[in-house]
Amino acid sequence: MTGRAGGNALRLACAPNFRDLGGLPTMDGGQVRPGRLFRSDFVHRPDGDDLAALEGCGIGLVLDLRSASEVTSHPNHYWHARDVEVLTFDIGTDVRAKGSFWDVLREDASPPRVEALIHSIYRSIPIAVAPALTTLFDRLSRPDALGVLLHCTAGKDRTGVAVALLLHALGVTREAIVADYLETCERLTDRVLARARKTMTEVAGKPLEEASLRYLTHVEAAFLDQSWSRLDRKYGGADAFLETEAGLDEARRAALRAALVQGYN
Repeated sequence: MTGRAGGNALRLACAPNFRDLGGLPTMDGGQVRPGRLFRSDFVHRPDGDDLAALEGCGIGLVLDLRSASEVTSHPNHYWHARDVEVLTFDIGTDVRAKGSFWDVLREDASPPRVEALIHSIYRSIPIAVAPALTTLFDRLSRPDALGVLLHCTAGKDRTGVAVALLLHALGVTREAIVADYLETCERLTDRVLARARKTMTEVAGKPLEEASLRYLTHVEAAFLDQSWSRLDRKYGGADAFLETEAGLDEARRAALRAALVQGYN
C-alpha cells in the first residue's frame, strides 16, 4: 500500500508542493492522522481559493527550514499576519542558500558534477535538520497540538528529508515514504520550473545542460538513499540517529505515534 486515504487532493496555486501527510500507511496497519502534519514549498501571496484552503487547515505552527538569506528575501508574511507561530532554523543546505554550492555551480555545472553535489548535500541534510526534528517531535506529541507545517523554498530537499525522517519515526512504510518524497515531481508546475531554471542559470552565469537542470529542480529516490546510507554508516540506522541527534527515545516515539497515528496500538 503506497497511497493515502485522503489528504492528497488539495492543490494550491501559490504553493503547488503543499500537502497534508494524513492517510499515509504505517507498518502496523495504522494511518497518519489528517490535518496534523503538512509539508510545503514557500507559501507566496495566497488569494482566492488558496486563502480559503489554508484557513481550513488549522495550522498553528510553521517550521521554516530556509536559510537566513532566504527568510530575509522572502519573509513569511502570510503566517505572521495571522499570528501563527513561526520557528526558523537557518538551514542552508540546498541551492537557494549562500555558500559553496553557488561557487561550485559557477565553476562546473556539468551533469556528473551537479549529481555528485546533490548527493553530497543529501548526506548532510539529516544533521542539519535534526534541531528542527527535536522541536517537531516535542510539539507534535502533544494531544491538543494544532496542525504543523514544515517548509523550505521548494519543499523538496530539506523538507523532503525532514519529512521522511518524521514519517519513519511514525512507523510509516518505507514504500510510502519514498512515494511521498517523489510526489514533489508530480507537483512541479511550469511556473515553478521556469523560475527555478532562471535562478540556476543566473547562479551559473550560463545556460545549463538539461540533465543538470533536472538534478537541480527534481527529486530522485537515489537522492534520498544518500541520506539513509549516511545514517546507516554513521549511526547504524535512522532510529539510532533520531535518538542520538533528535532526542527521540522510546517514550517520546510512543507519544508521537499515539498523537499522530490512527489505529496506533
